[in-house]
Amino acid sequence: MEFSDIVRMYPYLSDKNISYVYEPTKDRGFVEFYSPTEPGSKEYPRPKSLPMGGVGIQVLSKDAKPIDVLGDYVSHWGVYTDPFLKRTYQDFVNSLDNKQLNTLEKQYKYSQENFGENRPFSQWLEITGLPGYFRGYTFNQWENPEDMYRKDQLKLLDNVRSYLGITPSEMSELGDSVGYSVGDSVDD
Repeated sequence: MEFSDIVRMYPYLSDKNISYVYEPTKDRGFVEFYSPTEPGSKEYPRPKSLPMGGVGIQVLSKDAKPIDVLGDYVSHWGVYTDPFLKRTYQDFVNSLDNKQLNTLEKQYKYSQENFGENRPFSQWLEITGLPGYFRGYTFNQWENPEDMYRKDQLKLLDNVRSYLGITPSEMSELGDSVGYSVGDSVDD
């Protein structure tokens, strides 16, 4: 997957100065986002082709789609640097109810038990949980996402879709989820 193809599909990314590398790797996820100061872990260091000091995106799966790249950029960086996304993301986070926060706690426990998650809950929530919940519906990464959000939240996230140029027909064509399903983490 060439980055130029992703930008052609999502012009929102055209002026974002993103370093990008496509490196399908067996059993390591779909997409990895690196902030300008993120060196990666000892086990999985930041690729040398993604220089420090800038945003980097590494595609790790041949099954990843352009919308996954957009989703990772938006949920890990755009929500801090783009005024519209920042405001909308904060409104979304503030709108989460106790049932949704409980779902996030279950996802965290699932990640601990199945993926070796060892960060404190608050750190996981900020870096992984909340961005994932924001992406679930917005970027079609969860099965039956409509069941996980209230109508006011869906309206807010539909505004994000519109802002980013994600069309309704495009969403229906995307098919199956590429992130892990909320159901997977809630059921265990």
